[in-house]
Amino acid sequence: MGTRTTMSGLPFMLAHDMISRFVQPKKGEQVLILADSESEQDFVDAFAAACNEYGAEVNILMEPPTFLEEGERHLSGLALAAMRECDIYIPLVGTTFYAIHQIEVSQFLHDKDRPKQMRMFIPGARHAAGLRGDGLTFTLEALRKHDYRVVKEWGRKFCAFLNPGREIRVTSEAGTNLLASIEGIDCFRPHGAFALEPGESGLIPDGETAGGPVEFTAEGVIAIDGPIAYIAPKPALSQPVKVTVKKGRVVDIQGGEEAAALTKLLASHENGEVLAEISLGTNPYLEHTGVINISDKRILGTMHVAFGDNLHQIYPYGSVRCSIHVDCLLLKPSCWVDDLQLLKDGAPVV
Repeated sequence: MGTRTTMSGLPFMLAHDMISRFVQPKKGEQVLILADSESEQDFVDAFAAACNEYGAEVNILMEPPTFLEEGERHLSGLALAAMRECDIYIPLVGTTFYAIHQIEVSQFLHDKDRPKQMRMFIPGARHAAGLRGDGLTFTLEALRKHDYRVVKEWGRKFCAFLNPGREIRVTSEAGTNLLASIEGIDCFRPHGAFALEPGESGLIPDGETAGGPVEFTAEGVIAIDGPIAYIAPKPALSQPVKVTVKKGRVVDIQGGEEAAALTKLLASHENGEVLAEISLGTNPYLEHTGVINISDKRILGTMHVAFGDNLHQIYPYGSVRCSIHVDCLLLKPSCWVDDLQLLKDGAPVV
């Protein structure tokens, strides 16, 4: 059984607020809430109650926690079977990356040929494991201060240029000079808080246009001057980490102790050296914290790249399986799609 927060009224108020603003279930829709022993049980109950008020049919499934395994475990067949039939998926699983990034989750969200496309809502950072302590405070701040209609509009605006584009170019004063194809994959998606329509994915806090590049097309240098997942949780590095990419794979990394750590991390995982993602932040309300996966990569005007697994980021076109996905932040990039400039030194120009 999961843990319970001491503020028993707060989960119910938060859940009802988020469901009414960002999800709005319809009568008879099937809702899957996925939990584990590290989930805040009061929040599990609260989100179930909030969906029930709309006449939705709620099912709660408890997954085994990842820490029982040597590494992160994939979702169970039972969870995937339930997800295949649901209309709304709410992951409250605190211990597994795969609750969101497993390839089947992308299939159920984005495969338009399926009889039923689900939508997904993630109530708090790290798959709602953040709904306690500082993470809960951060979620409350986001709900009070972020206008997610603005975040969504930035995402839609960037996607309107990215998805029909042929190539993306990124530069920066720190030394980035990267070119990659984005032609024909139509994979960039605006991630915000809203999960109102099939295929939408909402998160609190959120704000990014995530996708591309076409596999093995990226060429150039990436100068990472912000946080690096798993390695460097700092708002800015003392020295940029310069990553040289040829045919979509890392061939050289320079730049001090962080560079050495990144080299070791990517080399220790098969396909870790593949450039898997190029994305733009779309949330103007976030500030740098040094936590790239929760806040920093979503700040409007930043960009991030990632190395390793790409199955989720460019579904259905990704083919690179890897046990890691390493996000790396570019603080003040300039970005072009074909001949149109989207960002100039970290400021939007469209």
